[in-house]
Amino acid sequence: MLNQDCFVSSKINLIELSGEFWQDFKDAIKDIVIDTDGSLDYVKKRRNVRFYDSTAHHLRENNYVFRERVDIDTGKREVTLKYRHPDRYISQDRNMNAAVIENGKTKFEEDIKLPFKKLYSFSTKQPISDNKNINKLKDIGKLYPGLKKELKSYQKDVPIDLVGGFTARELVITGADFQIRKNPKVEAECALIAWYDDSCGEDTPILVEFSFKYENKREEYDCKAAQRAYDVFARLNNTFGKWVDSEGLTKTSYVYSRA
Repeated sequence: MLNQDCFVSSKINLIELSGEFWQDFKDAIKDIVIDTDGSLDYVKKRRNVRFYDSTAHHLRENNYVFRERVDIDTGKREVTLKYRHPDRYISQDRNMNAAVIENGKTKFEEDIKLPFKKLYSFSTKQPISDNKNINKLKDIGKLYPGLKKELKSYQKDVPIDLVGGFTARELVITGADFQIRKNPKVEAECALIAWYDDSCGEDTPILVEFSFKYENKREEYDCKAAQRAYDVFARLNNTFGKWVDSEGLTKTSYVYSRA
């Protein structure tokens, strides 16, 4: 999480500030990585983000998160059910399939946040129609049938509502990466994500996040690439001046704090 006060600006100036961050970041990691490329100057996505749960937070209390994203330009809706847990094997041993399997895109990730806290995330996203309502737990259960069995105290008629009554307007800025392995070549893709309160003006972000990710579909991660990624993360944690907010809430935690 970054210090949002460093990014109070119009959309145009946000790109400039993202570029300033990227330049400082490149300078900070140049002795660690093999190469850097591009800049954080491309608005890849503009969307509204909403989280849904019961009043008692049935999902959150059982390590699930249900999120909706709506593309601001096209109006297309997409939902994601995610399960997170510190133990890898607890996280992965569950049915996260979409009701129509071919409509879903499933992934398994190791998420890391400062100082070096790990969570394993198992998630599936899928498109939904414009007229699909999310009013009760059974509406989520119909989209993700495995939830009915694996969510403790699943009660299909429990009402579901917008968490905190909050909608985030999200800008995802990409265009940059850094190389952590030469042969085979491995690059970590970077993104800067700014959140604004959709009910307010766009000049004051409430959250700014920087992330980088790399993957291997066979899970063949070697020590050299992992060590460089680890060292980059440590550099962010320890020596990155004004930009990093080491006490900042994650996006999900922020939304639930509003409830």
